[in-house]
Amino acid sequence: MWRPQSIVRLERIGFALRPGVFSAQEIKETAVVLELSDRVSRIFVPDMWTGYESLEIASSILALTKRVHSGSGVIRLLEHDPQLLTRRVQTLQALSSNRLVLGVGTGSPGPEPGKTVSAMLQRLEDLKKAFGGFPEGVKPPEIYVAALKLGIAKRAASKANGLLLNFCSPQHASKLVEAAGGERSEGIDFACYLKIFYSSQGLESAQRLMLQEFLNYDSTPQYHEMFLQDGTAKTISLFRSNEEWKNGPFEAPKELLRVSLANPRTEELVQYVKSFRQAGVTLPVLYPYFPNNEDPRFKAEILKEIVKSL
Repeated sequence: MWRPQSIVRLERIGFALRPGVFSAQEIKETAVVLELSDRVSRIFVPDMWTGYESLEIASSILALTKRVHSGSGVIRLLEHDPQLLTRRVQTLQALSSNRLVLGVGTGSPGPEPGKTVSAMLQRLEDLKKAFGGFPEGVKPPEIYVAALKLGIAKRAASKANGLLLNFCSPQHASKLVEAAGGERSEGIDFACYLKIFYSSQGLESAQRLMLQEFLNYDSTPQYHEMFLQDGTAKTISLFRSNEEWKNGPFEAPKELLRVSLANPRTEELVQYVKSFRQAGVTLPVLYPYFPNNEDPRFKAEILKEIVKSL
């Protein structure tokens, strides 16, 4: 059974636990393990179109932990009733000693993305005003705004505690950090999902899983545009038009390995995280993926060994 080697101590990091990759019970058990490492400061719960709801899962994580912060990564803000969301946030903050993270985004921006972003940011401003009316001892949550492109990075930087980047190379992350003000953006957390694909069946299995996720995201217009900007879209399109990679020998192209890793060795993972830190990412968020039929014991073992080595 494949497993990572010991990993050298890293700086402050986060984790993303995706429903579907992990069962609800696995997420609860993993959160308890992650809190044992003082390097793990944030646990994000990606919000999918179907299945479990991220803020509800985050509430269970907050109930099981005492130190780590947790929350959505991200909810589609315009789909939520503002008054109800304000009450939910207030409740979670009161019950968790103010450890909720509220990650927000637009979801699909539609035919007029500029207007959709404006509407989302206005909704966020309205929520922040409502959060100001919380009772004594209940604080507004940390707010992260999902940013794929330069425009939203510039516009959101002054309205949130952090930006949350996803599925991009260190080079693209650096451009977004610079667009948001770079070193002048004091107090802004630049978080980024670092997607790592694992399989007990070996490297090829993990790399196929990685490529399939690139193809899944590339089918979404806003991610396809980001992949174009990031220089990975052409490589992804080659695999979309030729599916021989699903059954024959396969080796992931180096263009994709700038963005994600598969069954990484210790030095690969350390250098991968370092490359994003050097790009200006202040909170690398490790985002592990596993095949649907992966042995739960393998997943637990991988996560425990990673945390133990931090």
